Amino acid sequence: MQQGMLSSVLLSAFLILGAPSVSATEMQPERAEQWLQSESMHSKVAELLEYVVEDNIDSLNFSLERLALPQQEVVRFLLLQKLEQQNVILTPKMAMFVEEQRAKVPTYQVLERGDGYEFSVPAFDYPAIASRLLKRWKQDQATLDFVMQAERKELLLKDWLKGTDYQVQAREKLLVRELDSLSPEALQFLTGQFTKQGVVSWLPSKAVVVRLAQVSEDPEMYHLLWRMKADQHSKRELNRLASVGDEFAAQQLMDAVANPNLKQTALKELTRIKPMSAEVREFLVARMSSSDEVDFIARQLADQGYSSWLRELANTDKSVKRQAILSVVGN
Repeated sequence: MQQGMLSSVLLSAFLILGAPSVSATEMQPERAEQWLQSESMHSKVAELLEYVVEDNIDSLNFSLERLALPQQEVVRFLLLQKLEQQNVILTPKMAMFVEEQRAKVPTYQVLERGDGYEFSVPAFDYPAIASRLLKRWKQDQATLDFVMQAERKELLLKDWLKGTDYQVQAREKLLVRELDSLSPEALQFLTGQFTKQGVVSWLPSKAVVVRLAQVSEDPEMYHLLWRMKADQHSKRELNRLASVGDEFAAQQLMDAVANPNLKQTALKELTRIKPMSAEVREFLVARMSSSDEVDFIARQLADQGYSSWLRELANTDKSVKRQAILSVVGN
């Protein structure tokens, strides 16, 4: 986004300019607390918040600079604290104002003493709050950029999920967090980058594939997931699907059985779905015709309270391994 890029350049300029050297003045902690509780200071902050709402940075700076010390530092601290507490969305101009506050050096320090040590900290640590506000603002900008690129169908995941390990992890977390905020069309565009390819030459992390499958409910995304190497992400998804328990979820569990490393987990989760649908019942009965699986499936069904049904099945259906079932549930 051009506006976001311009804002970042302007913000960086403040860092290059550096901060003036200011000598520290000690203040007693009790006095600092009195200032922070002062009604007149809170009244002044309420007045300045109007300039924030209007995005009037010139008036905001002018009003702040007119204040004498230590009132000026108290108000800076309380104003930024209010912006943080109220989760105010920063405009580009307001972000530059906050960057200016981060670059300023607090004048007043309080002495903190402990067991055998003492050190000074800012009495009104507005640079620390400014740093947190800017970190959140950059995250908001990244989120907005992600959503807009996806909605414009410009976001190519293969290129977007590149960079250092930290950058990739940060973007993957953003995607997992914000994916369900996208429109169906944007979501289809992202999943289509994998499901509409004849040969998939690149895949993101398992956490991303799982999230794409969850939010899109695209059978092709799940088909891709079940073909990938099993890990804790795919196994947790099997557990989630069993908890959902609808027809779509049951079908995905049945499809996951095709993965040898997920087979037992998928079968176990299938037996948890209640009430058991006719499709799941037929699927499990067919699997119990195999000597390799009948014992495992029968034990899982018995654990879920299906012992009576298993006895009836063993005595009426010749396709299943009768003796193996009865050895689990008894005669």
